[in-house]
Amino acid sequence: MPLNPFSAQHVNPGEPLTAQAWNDLVDGVDSLHQHVEAQLHAVRVKIQNPGLDLTTVRVTATSASGVSREAVRPVPPATQHVIDGLVPGAYTVHTSAPGFAPTSGTVNIGQTGDATLELALTPTHVPMPDVFGMTLTQARAALSAKAITVSRLLDTQGKNLPPNNPGAEYDLSLVLVQIPPAGSLVGVAGSTVQLAVAVAPKIETTVEVPSLAGLTLAEAKKALEALGLVMGKVKNVTSSTSLRG
Repeated sequence: MPLNPFSAQHVNPGEPLTAQAWNDLVDGVDSLHQHVEAQLHAVRVKIQNPGLDLTTVRVTATSASGVSREAVRPVPPATQHVIDGLVPGAYTVHTSAPGFAPTSGTVNIGQTGDATLELALTPTHVPMPDVFGMTLTQARAALSAKAITVSRLLDTQGKNLPPNNPGAEYDLSLVLVQIPPAGSLVGVAGSTVQLAVAVAPKIETTVEVPSLAGLTLAEAKKALEALGLVMGKVKNVTSSTSLRG
């Protein structure tokens, strides 16, 4: 953009400033502002990771001279980081975010127009899932989906349980404590968690006792044991006694 013609006119102290001189001054400043603004451009950076909170991503552009400028983070529904005020030239764009490895790319800004760049971050950590209040079965599924294993398992009475096989009676026990807590960043692979679950409820079952009439003592004992019952004290009575009873 060419600058408008401008001639410097000086006044001595105490001399009035004419309206025309003031207008020339304003026009000159405006022309210079437009000229400088026309030389500045922006880089728009698109982060390609789905679901990533873009407000946690830091983006900077560094020129060949080593001067860096940080991007303005997007405000939804915008999805691009914008680095403005850049003069034409080559830039290295750096990105970083918690739980991701830093990455960078290069971009060249020409004399006209803005530049765009797309970058993807590589995850190094994942947030610990919130399994509080889940059954142990549900918690295991949620943790397994993130490749997180249970390294220690105990109940609320302090009893240590085998992490991999605490028993079917604990499948419906609710998770009451988890370490590390939900939201903590843990490694993508090989991470562990410690859980404390409610004491497994005692399950009582009922069995209908079959009729043992007409069976010998040995046959009756065998029939009870087949149902998981134990024969108690046996009392012999004579038929005459049973008739009087």
